[in-house]
Amino acid sequence: MKERDDNMKRNRVVLHICGQDFPIATDSSIAHVRQLGEDINAKMSEILSASKRVTFAQAAILTALDYADIAKKNEQSIEALRSQLSGYLSDAEDSKLNFELVKKENEKLKAEIEKLKAKVGK
Repeated sequence: MKERDDNMKRNRVVLHICGQDFPIATDSSIAHVRQLGEDINAKMSEILSASKRVTFAQAAILTALDYADIAKKNEQSIEALRSQLSGYLSDAEDSKLNFELVKKENEKLKAEIEKLKAKVGK
């Protein structure tokens, strides 16, 4: 975990979301936080415009649920990819071991061939 030195300045940015301002202090880049704010504003605006009965708080919760769902699905995809990669690495290691065994067997057979050639040549 990255610890923050108290002397380090945090980035400050004001996000404008659905007509409300949200001052944010963050260690992330200002551009990154602004992009997040724009994404949230767009999603909440979409939800609010879809129904006049949806409150700001409800739109915020629905937006949070949408992003939480995306994050959870991404976590599951990452875990599946990690598992698949682990399988590929295991297969590669097995192939490397098999290659070494075949290489040794090949060297042994070459030596045998040389012995037989020498024997026949006598």
